[in-house]
Amino acid sequence: MGIFSANHHSQTGRMPMTVEEDRPGSRAGLQIMCDGCHAARAKVEVITDAGSIFLCQHHQKRHRSSILAAGHQIRGRLGD
Repeated sequence: MGIFSANHHSQTGRMPMTVEEDRPGSRAGLQIMCDGCHAARAKVEVITDAGSIFLCQHHQKRHRSSILAAGHQIRGRLGD
């Protein structure tokens, strides 16, 4: 079912977050990673009946029409 399946997080067994070092010049704090690629920081939250999915800008653009067609909401930019 891809990244929009109801049990995506339970299948991966991980939390979609990392913590960065708190050092001068860094963006310290909690960062949410993309559920599509697990490498880029999430920029949007997709709200589904099964819970939230976090996507980077690339994956949000790629799946936008499917997300809207399924009736899911897209919430703002994260981490800007």
